Amino acid sequence: MSDARGRQLLPGQTSRVHVYDVASRSSRLVFESTTVLVEAPNVLDDDTLVLNGNGDLWLLPLPPADSGTVLDASALVPVPMDGAPEINNDHVLDPSGSSVVVTGRDGELYRVPLPDGGTATRITDVAAALPVRRKFYLHGIAADGSALAAIVGELSEDGVWTTDVARVDPDTGEPTFLTRDEYADDGCTFAGEFVVFNTERFTPGTAQLAALWPGSDQPVRITNDDRVNWFPHVAPDGEHLLHLSYEPGVQGHPADHRVELRLLPGALVRGARIAVVPETLVVLDGGQGTINVPPWSPDSTWFAYCDYPVTA
Repeated sequence: MSDARGRQLLPGQTSRVHVYDVASRSSRLVFESTTVLVEAPNVLDDDTLVLNGNGDLWLLPLPPADSGTVLDASALVPVPMDGAPEINNDHVLDPSGSSVVVTGRDGELYRVPLPDGGTATRITDVAAALPVRRKFYLHGIAADGSALAAIVGELSEDGVWTTDVARVDPDTGEPTFLTRDEYADDGCTFAGEFVVFNTERFTPGTAQLAALWPGSDQPVRITNDDRVNWFPHVAPDGEHLLHLSYEPGVQGHPADHRVELRLLPGALVRGARIAVVPETLVVLDGGQGTINVPPWSPDSTWFAYCDYPVTA
């Protein structure tokens, strides 16, 4: 349909949400739908996820762990966002839990109150960069709420598109660029004082994970393999680094691929020199929408993710 909002399910496709327990290395299915495609879970609290779907924002109350219940689309609770346009899957919770910052299809960032929603407050002003065309893509918020981590995409007057890592002031929307070059960067989040992201600067065309240390403008490589590694998320306690991994040769972070959720020691972000093989936790059908934004629980014991299987 021409008036459809957000990503839509393919014929025979199901949108599912899972919760993964790190200690037991096991996941449980908590939601599935053949009518609405939900993406990018954030964890509001032990009982509630925040997701996007159909261009809107939703709360998903989680069923008790021992109930075996799998919810459907009727369980989704809409979050009103008065004044915000259709959103994409780049949304991050404020550490206070009282609001969420979302990315509009217009390239602006908006703050929306939680849990009841309400009037959305625009944070950024892409018009300030004209004649350069600018868009923001939010991926993280500092633990104290003092900065947003965003990719800033810019189309120059001569038609060159760049994507750079920036700290964005949550009050003024002003970006401070941490990278400023021709390399494709994405998926930037905070890990304490560090910034982690994926970049093609080490191997053109193949995204790898990297970290920026405090006060440095030289990214330090974390992953070094032939797979395409995206969306690093360090657990709140710093122990684990979760990321999405595509097969070699995949360009960007497309939907509907066979992908892996992999785990690495969080100490790698802080410069630990250890030889380690990534642990594959889950192999799934997904990619875009699976873990675009921070999916960890506040106590670092579990995370949420989405997959999108298709039945023949």
